[in-house]
Amino acid sequence: MKNLTIVLILLASFSTISAQKSKFGQQNIQIKSEKTPNKEILSYFIQFGIMSRNHLEFKKKYNVEVMYENCVITKYMSEKAKENNKLVAKILTEKYGDSWKQDLGFTPHGL
Repeated sequence: MKNLTIVLILLASFSTISAQKSKFGQQNIQIKSEKTPNKEILSYFIQFGIMSRNHLEFKKKYNVEVMYENCVITKYMSEKAKENNKLVAKILTEKYGDSWKQDLGFTPHGL
């Protein structure tokens, strides 16, 4: 009986923690999307895997960083990266045309 009670308490606490994380993620996305239309606040492309090269020149020229995440990708992370990368790419294309693509040297995740 004690074991069953402990298991139920643990399950309840894990479900609360995961619910809090998802609310935080949604809040973060909403804050970013509110700031992005400014077009001067460009943050970063999201890539997955091992960093292959330094993107310092790209950052200086376009004010956009390349952030590398872990090799293990969840469906949620992949969708958020695609959404983010498409938005950054759209703004860069509107401002600089297609020249930024050659300067970056790779196709960002989801494009």
